[in-house]
Amino acid sequence: MRTVITGGANGLGRALALAAMEDGRDVVAVDLSEADLALLPMETLSLDLTDAEAPAQIAALGPIELIIHSAGISGTGPFEDIPAEHHKRILDLNFRAPVAITAHLLATGAMAANSKHAFIGSLSTFTGYPGAVSYAASKDGIASFARSLDKALPPGQSAAIVFPGPLATDHAARYAPENDAKTVAARLAPEDAARIILAGLAAGKRSIIPGGKAKLMAAAGRIAPGPVGRLLRKGLYEKLTRPKL
Repeated sequence: MRTVITGGANGLGRALALAAMEDGRDVVAVDLSEADLALLPMETLSLDLTDAEAPAQIAALGPIELIIHSAGISGTGPFEDIPAEHHKRILDLNFRAPVAITAHLLATGAMAANSKHAFIGSLSTFTGYPGAVSYAASKDGIASFARSLDKALPPGQSAAIVFPGPLATDHAARYAPENDAKTVAARLAPEDAARIILAGLAAGKRSIIPGGKAKLMAAAGRIAPGPVGRLLRKGLYEKLTRPKL
């Protein structure tokens, strides 16, 4: 049985793929970039997850014991300055693609007995994200989807949602307003996040927040949403004077 990880060529997805392989899993890393996939020591599949045939290609990898939907993009800056087509791409990859793939996996019986579906969300679910509105919408949507899916799955299957904060990845650096040494050093390493996530999934957790700082931010967002929102607006949104796509 296979473990499938989308977005597996870089960042958190790559860290998850390598950590899962080290755990002895039969891993297939799925990503759009053939060049980056070629650097991985495991089976890979180059695929645009938003294509209509993507769900069938993922299902053909079955039986699947674990799928982690890690692929995603963002777009930061003033909402109205980000092109409408980019907002659509964010929603298509971050939300619509995992939903379509999950539906096909279930309809075709490609998931093994006692299998797990895991989705990468965002701390924005707890705090909001004024600098990346459509990204936050896609991640909130996938979080609600995962929670609801978990109640609707066939017996033996489960769904989990992961809420990582900013990680020390190229993805975070690409969209962040600041990437000075102190800021980057404060971000959780993707390898550490991957280990926490895989351990949480193995323990049967349905909700995973990797890292102490992420847990504190999630708690702060629940307890004091107003002040946290204002802090994020000042610390993130007001520094994003132009779109980062």
